[in-house]
Amino acid sequence: MYKQRTLRCGSRQARFSLAMQRIMPVAFTFMLAVMLPSHALAAGLFNYLEFKASRLESIPKWVEVLGRVKAEWPQLEDCAKRASACVNRPQKDWRDAMLRWKSQGVNKRVLDDVNRFFNAYTYITDSKLLGMSDYWQTPTQFLARSGDCEDYSIAKFFTLKALGFSPDNLRIVVVHDAVRDIAHAVLAVKMDGEEYILDNLTTTPLAARFVFQYTPYYAVNETYRWVFVKSSP
Repeated sequence: MYKQRTLRCGSRQARFSLAMQRIMPVAFTFMLAVMLPSHALAAGLFNYLEFKASRLESIPKWVEVLGRVKAEWPQLEDCAKRASACVNRPQKDWRDAMLRWKSQGVNKRVLDDVNRFFNAYTYITDSKLLGMSDYWQTPTQFLARSGDCEDYSIAKFFTLKALGFSPDNLRIVVVHDAVRDIAHAVLAVKMDGEEYILDNLTTTPLAARFVFQYTPYYAVNETYRWVFVKSSP
């Protein structure tokens, strides 16, 4: 069975992975389409067909970061309640923002504000920041030192979850950006009949139906993963 490969934002080494992933998800999902009942594949993100599965092991970077978030989140949760529990200035800024957002409820305005808050951090590659080719950071790590595309998405994911957004409506999506011809990651959020894309490249979340440059390869949340194939015209 096809095992998704982790893609690094904008890396040259990702080009080969991108070429392979243009082929493999299609073949994999075609096989599923033949083997599974028609209701197993559903129209979804960016006008692609989606297949949802509950096994996350094929996305090891995500499984690993989930474990680290579980260990670190209680400290951030405590910071959100008590300023004295925040260990640095970025955490205090996050706490102040959380207090504002919580008072606004679960709505599109909060999506906009969360996206802008994290996008204010300067983009930095894993190789420059850590001397590593690929590392998925926790929100705690991102707040302290920024990161690259999947790190923005992870920080937004867990912040929105803490604000009361259903985790079932949140998923991190690894895509190919056709405009820049590089790998990229965004956060997709379902709300009010739309699926909004929170992107470190755009200030305002856009409805996915208005985003045309991304080819989705796979998506994940804490429970499921998805693979995609282009729907027929």
